[in-house]
Amino acid sequence: MSTSKRIIQGPAGRLAVTTAGEGGLPVLFVHGNSGNRTQWAAQQAHLAQRSVSFDLRGMGESDPDPAGRYGFRDFTEDVSAVADALGLAYFVLVGHSFGCTVVGEYAARHPGRVAGLVLGDPGGSLKDLPPEALDTLHESFQPEKYEAARLVWFEPMLLGAKPGTREAVLDSLRATPREVVTTATWSLLDYQPEEQLSRYPGPCLAISSETTLVQLGTKALHLRVPGMRVEVLPAVSHWLMMDAPETFNSVLDAFLAEVEARVDLEDSLPPGPTDASGALTQS
Repeated sequence: MSTSKRIIQGPAGRLAVTTAGEGGLPVLFVHGNSGNRTQWAAQQAHLAQRSVSFDLRGMGESDPDPAGRYGFRDFTEDVSAVADALGLAYFVLVGHSFGCTVVGEYAARHPGRVAGLVLGDPGGSLKDLPPEALDTLHESFQPEKYEAARLVWFEPMLLGAKPGTREAVLDSLRATPREVVTTATWSLLDYQPEEQLSRYPGPCLAISSETTLVQLGTKALHLRVPGMRVEVLPAVSHWLMMDAPETFNSVLDAFLAEVEARVDLEDSLPPGPTDASGALTQS
């Protein structure tokens, strides 16, 4: 599958975008904190339909925000800019890690534009951490400790990673400015997944690594959000779409087929009442 790179103007600067495929129900991919759009390369190479990935502001090849706005709600504006610039009126959103909070917020704000939501190894809110853990995190974000501490954070998440995955993830982490990573992380103090996802009525699937679910325990997102389905991938790291692309793609394909069938059914029905977002309401 050939890809094309382009630059669009986002709300805080230029955003680097990669597009692939054509036709069908578009899929828009959003990477995690300190990540970049190349982490979705295997998915874009696999999908025949139109797909889009991009670098969030301050990450990858996208411009930093002069105002230092790197919270998950700020990144949602980047999603809007990309979707609008590329004319994506109705599409599937796929997020990874911190990117799950971003796509969830977009879906909550614009439910009528999101045909389906896929959350790749979603985590939780910083509110789930005890005060002593937050204090330790705050200390590790200090400039003199950050270099060593960031590797300590990532080691548990890289359990089971392929060598290529590990190298790519750590390279991207090193390339992302400290202030971007720390500001994005602290924004999770305001993240309330149950409330956020309650505002999106469409189909939602979590694709989680077995290791992450063990680490999260009862805090796992699919246990907190009513009706959320989960597919579990064993023997992979937090970057499951890079470690096991064939398996991840197979799960994604099945979900996309369900969403497309749902869209076809809705298109065949007579027009019904809509909510404020333009989405059909259920009778």
